[in-house]
Amino acid sequence: MSQNVSLQRLDQRPIPDGIGEIRAFLVVRNEALRLPDNLRHHRALGISRFFVVDNGSTDDTLDFLLAQPDVHLFSTQESFAASGFGISWINGLLDAYGDGHWTLTVDADELLIYPGFESVALPKVCAHLDHLQAQGMFCMLLDMYAEAPLKDVGYRAGDSLIAACPWFDPAPYRTIEAAAFPHVQIYGGVRERIFQFTASAAPNSPTLSKVPLVRWQAGMRFLLCTHSLTPIRLAQMTGVLLHFKFLGDFHNRAMTEAARGEHFAGAIEYKVYVELLARDPALTLRDRNSVSLQGSRQLVELGMMAI
Repeated sequence: MSQNVSLQRLDQRPIPDGIGEIRAFLVVRNEALRLPDNLRHHRALGISRFFVVDNGSTDDTLDFLLAQPDVHLFSTQESFAASGFGISWINGLLDAYGDGHWTLTVDADELLIYPGFESVALPKVCAHLDHLQAQGMFCMLLDMYAEAPLKDVGYRAGDSLIAACPWFDPAPYRTIEAAAFPHVQIYGGVRERIFQFTASAAPNSPTLSKVPLVRWQAGMRFLLCTHSLTPIRLAQMTGVLLHFKFLGDFHNRAMTEAARGEHFAGAIEYKVYVELLARDPALTLRDRNSVSLQGSRQLVELGMMAI
């Protein structure tokens, strides 16, 4: 596979042409806790198979993924930062196995939802997008959290992530213009509220806008994770990526990633997390303005997704 000479294929499962399949693509590292519900959720939506790059996991991630009949697993020990934060690996896999397919590129801690996802399967949504000649769907990333202090979130692999972390910040969010397509970036929410990103540490809180659902054509490129990509025709319909970073392992993961320095800008985001957690080990994210997720109609009414 010339596009990804650094990737070693670990599974032996045949990969059919799979005309009409919707395929998911992920880069993971030590995600045994979140992957079972991630795969369950996306299978229920209508994902046919998963193409996963493992970047040096030391937990049970590899064993779990190798046991899944619809997962094709690749491995690399190369630098996550040097790969453009996994984008060079994902772009190559998308060209090789996503060309002509609707593709969903997500992280292990992200669950895609869209208007009516509770009753409308993703293949029907993609067929509708085809009818409209749309090539992709824009999504807002929505940080989800529990009522309990972060250190006490007792989530177990396979449980519902939504049930464990049903709370989110309904506001404020802001949208700014960006040079790269889709020319907008969203900021705000709980990470901006709690972690106090400043110009001396990190100039912006994390970007909350992505284009994860794309009818891929070889030669397309994600540019900065799924925050930006080569120009495509976006649907008017938008979705949300529910984001489950804040489980009971957050303290340890923040310290690990801050020390590894493999994320954006030398993992400055994780260094901000570590600094605040050191000051407040019992940090709780929920406040009086937090809202519990009730469904897609609620998010449409809040302006977080569009029909």
